Amino acid sequence: MRPFAKWRLALICALIVGSAALLAACGGSGDSSTSSTGSGEATTAETGTSETASDEGGGEAVAGIEAPVTEAPTEFPIKTPLKGTPPKQNFTWLACSLPICQEALSDGYHEATEALGWPIKQINYDTLKAADGVQTALNENPDMIAITGIPPAAFEAQAKEAIQKEIPILSGYDTTPPEPEKNGLYYQYGNGAAIGLEGEEIAKWIIQDSGGKANVVTLTIGEYPILTAEIEGIERIFAKCPECKVTTLSVTAEEVGEGKVSSKLVAYLQSNPDTNYIEYSFSDLATGAQAALKGAGLDTKVTQTGVNATPPIITEITKGEQAAWTMQPSRYGDWLTLDVASRLALGMPLEKYEEEGLLPTWVVDNPETAEGLLKESEGLWNGPEGYQEKFEELWGLK
Repeated sequence: MRPFAKWRLALICALIVGSAALLAACGGSGDSSTSSTGSGEATTAETGTSETASDEGGGEAVAGIEAPVTEAPTEFPIKTPLKGTPPKQNFTWLACSLPICQEALSDGYHEATEALGWPIKQINYDTLKAADGVQTALNENPDMIAITGIPPAAFEAQAKEAIQKEIPILSGYDTTPPEPEKNGLYYQYGNGAAIGLEGEEIAKWIIQDSGGKANVVTLTIGEYPILTAEIEGIERIFAKCPECKVTTLSVTAEEVGEGKVSSKLVAYLQSNPDTNYIEYSFSDLATGAQAALKGAGLDTKVTQTGVNATPPIITEITKGEQAAWTMQPSRYGDWLTLDVASRLALGMPLEKYEEEGLLPTWVVDNPETAEGLLKESEGLWNGPEGYQEKFEELWGLK
């Protein structure tokens, strides 16, 4: 694959994982994405011996592994109030052309800057032309820039200019570590560690549900770091389950865009009839799967799970077609970014939680909870209840 095409597909797939975008955008490049084995074959991770898991799940342990969190987190991890009123910053938010960027991800930035009384400029740009968008922002010399799902490799020249101009770039849903003097990034939320923790949570759920006897196939695009982080999180937990098995089935971006994933999944299941769980590494891999499984008579033989549920997935949970998926906070990351911006403006250190790039997550695993999300927030989860007010208290606005 050409280097340009590789990062182009990678940045869109980062947006998919972090923002539930449509994978059709990944499918039309004409460049091949290879599987984790280099041959398109499934790879199996051998499990190890059982170990004592952490107490985070709070439920009864199965195979020494605690149950996952299955209720929306209420903990607010940012504890240190601002030391004063942050000076007003001219804040620029770069919103890609995908619908999720224009909607939920934009809403949080506008809400948080309004609370702070900061002017915000939203620049809409073509997702595949991130460098042009960042350059447009830099030409206006803002105090700070925010962008989501785009690695700085996609705007390397502009990142160097931002460093020279001392304009911090605040990012989310990418695996690139912040290195202000090298890549211009001062913050990265929803990073590989955060997505890895989501993988751990869904793995805990599968082990708990199976009674420690899960045989799982996890679908992914094997080339993308953000998805690899998720699979590694799953394998970390499964390594503690001696009677469990997890196999990674890699597909290509082209197969997703051409609607071929479901047929590949069905073929795998027919060749591996002992498989009893499917884990989708992001929601678009599940598109069309229910119909294909039902057509092959497999829908009652496997339990479907995944990471980062979208409203269509939540709807399928209400119907009993999908069993369990993790949730990501739609707007909370934007407010976290503005908290980081405020601390930078005041010369304050970031909170440890912010330095780690984490996000809260939990597992939706029953129709009643899914129906509640559809009624309350159209199938999204915006963040821990009352997070806006808690940020405002830390910012001295309450």
